[in-house]
Amino acid sequence: MLLDDCPRCGRVPDRPAGAGRLFIWPPLGHTMAKIREALRAGGMAAEGDAAHGCLIVDVESGQHPLLARRLDGALSRAEARDSRVLFMTRGGQPGFAEMSAVDSLETYIARELGGWLLDLMRDGRITTLFQPIVYGADPASIFAHECLLRGVGADGAPISPGQIFDVAGRADLIFPLDRLARTTAVANAAARGVPGHIFINFTPSSIYDPDYCLRTTLAAVEKAGLDRDRIVFEVIETERIGDPAHLAGVLRYYRDAGFKVALDDLGGGYASLGLLPSLRPHFIKLDRALVDGVCDDPVKAVIIARLVEMAHDLEIGVVAEGVERPQDLAWLREHAVDYIQGFLLARPAPEPVQGRLSWGGGGAAAG
Repeated sequence: MLLDDCPRCGRVPDRPAGAGRLFIWPPLGHTMAKIREALRAGGMAAEGDAAHGCLIVDVESGQHPLLARRLDGALSRAEARDSRVLFMTRGGQPGFAEMSAVDSLETYIARELGGWLLDLMRDGRITTLFQPIVYGADPASIFAHECLLRGVGADGAPISPGQIFDVAGRADLIFPLDRLARTTAVANAAARGVPGHIFINFTPSSIYDPDYCLRTTLAAVEKAGLDRDRIVFEVIETERIGDPAHLAGVLRYYRDAGFKVALDDLGGGYASLGLLPSLRPHFIKLDRALVDGVCDDPVKAVIIARLVEMAHDLEIGVVAEGVERPQDLAWLREHAVDYIQGFLLARPAPEPVQGRLSWGGGGAAAG
C-alpha cells in the first residue's frame, strides 16, 4: 500500500489509543474556559490553569471519541485550529523529544470523528472513475480521460471526494491521501487500458520537495508501464496556490521527467491568470462556473474568448470542463476551444471509453 519511506506522506498515522494524558495548549484564556466547561459537561476534568497556559486531561481507554465530540461542539474552527495538543500514554511531562508529536486540536478532533477515513486509507479502499475529455473539433474522438478519486465505505457504499478531502484537510491527512490517490490512479489507468492522455489530479501543497516526495509517483508510472508523455498532472485548487515559486518547482520537476502539466479552474479568479506566463502549463482547464451558460452570457463569452486567444498565443491547450448544455458545446466549438469535458458528453465511469464516443442530449456511451 503506502510505502514507508516518508513519515509525512508514506504512512497513515494512528489515532490515540488507550488511557493516558492529553495536554492542551489553548490560544486564549477564553478558549481555555470553554474547554473546561465542555469537559465538565461531559463528566471530565482538567488540571492546569491560565497561568501555566496548559490543560491536562486524564483520558480513559475508549474516551477519545467522546472527548473529541465535546470539544468539537464547544470551540470554533479557528480555536480548534490554533490550540495545540499532545497525547502521552505514559506519565511524565512533555519534553523536547515529544515536540514532533504535537498536533492541532482540530487535527485530533478530526481524526477521532473521521476515523473512517484513516481506516479507508489504511485499507486502500479507494477507486478511480474515468471521465472522457474529447476534441472540440470532433466530440466523438477521445483525447484523454481524467482520473477521479472515489472512496469505498466499509459497507461498500461510495464516498464522495468532497467528503474525503474535507475531513483529510482538517485531520492533516492531505499528504498521504494525495499520494495514495496519485499512485492508485496510475495503477488503475494502466489496468483499465485507458486510451490517449491520462489526467491525474494533485495538490502542490502536499509536496515539500519534488525530488523526494514525487519519486513514488514516478516509480508507480514505471511499474505500470505507462509512457510519461501520455500523463498530465493537473494542479487542483489553482486559485488557492499560496507559493507560486514552489508550484513552479513542482511543475518543472514533472516537465523535466517527461510528463505534461495542467492548471485547473482558470477564469475563476485573478490569481491563476497571473501564473500563466511563469508556469507555462501544457493545458489549462476553464472554470466550470465560467463555462456554464456561456452561450447566453456576453461577459462570460468575452472572458473565455480572451483566455483562449492568450492560451493559444502561449501554445497552451484549452479544456472546457463542466459542459452540460448543447448550446454551450456549440459555442465552445465555434470559438476554438481545443478540448471538452462534461456530463453532456459522458459522466465519470468505472471503465474508460474505448473507441469513439456516441453521445446525445445528456448522456453518452462507448461507440
